[in-house]
Amino acid sequence: MRLLDDKGRIFGLVNIIDAAVVLVMLLIIGGASYKLFLPKAAATPTPVEFVVRVSGVTPETARMVKAGDRMVAGASYVPVTVKEVKVEPTFTTETDAAGQKVPAQDPYFKDLIVTLEGETPITTAQIKMGNQEIRAGRHYYLKSLTYELKGTIIKVTLKPSRDKLEP
Repeated sequence: MRLLDDKGRIFGLVNIIDAAVVLVMLLIIGGASYKLFLPKAAATPTPVEFVVRVSGVTPETARMVKAGDRMVAGASYVPVTVKEVKVEPTFTTETDAAGQKVPAQDPYFKDLIVTLEGETPITTAQIKMGNQEIRAGRHYYLKSLTYELKGTIIKVTLKPSRDKLEP
């Protein structure tokens, strides 16, 4: 018995073109099944602490931000909470009598230094919490149930996972 007969069939049963098409389809279905149904390795959440500076807010708004506030993204809470809030005077520049610019403290507006914390799995080269990228120098929207302020991230600290601390 020959491998291919006069009509191009393998062992006289299946056309070689049909066999190739079926083989390609099986490979595609197998690859898609492997990708879809393979259990994904769950990344361990990493504790992240970051500090945001919000400049030039009114004293009334500054009093609204409190430790324990939960952050919001869209209409849902995200796993980010306010750990600590410091209120500092806002500094500006003014021109003195000699025409030189000098730093001056604003008598009304305040700066907030807000420390936030949360946990997120880090699986790529970026840290995302509540649909916002966490990276020093980037803007961050402090958004809770009752306020929304725009600040700048000034410090990011990745803390070792609790799982990695235990031997």
